[in-house]
Amino acid sequence: MADEVIYDFGARVRRLREDRGLSQAALAKKLGVGPQTVYRYENNLQSPSLERTKQIAVILRTSIDYLVGLDNRYTIALPSLTAEQREALSTFLRVFIDEVGRGR
Repeated sequence: MADEVIYDFGARVRRLREDRGLSQAALAKKLGVGPQTVYRYENNLQSPSLERTKQIAVILRTSIDYLVGLDNRYTIALPSLTAEQREALSTFLRVFIDEVGRGR
């Protein structure tokens, strides 16, 4: 995801939700709210409470900083990985980034 010049909470939630393969109804169910609430969040018609924002970050495996525009890096939290899995993923990402940087 490219750095966004203008911060948009709703667009970030929508993009993360879609990336995770969740419908608005599925996210709403996980949050314990109605689908209209997720619709309002995604269209910036309503702002969630801090507690709800924390829930959204956990469900969408990202940081609150990313959701609220303090960090423009697309973040994926993977807390259940073992140390070996983290190292393997880190190695893969370094190689991938190097290859993309070389235009391969």
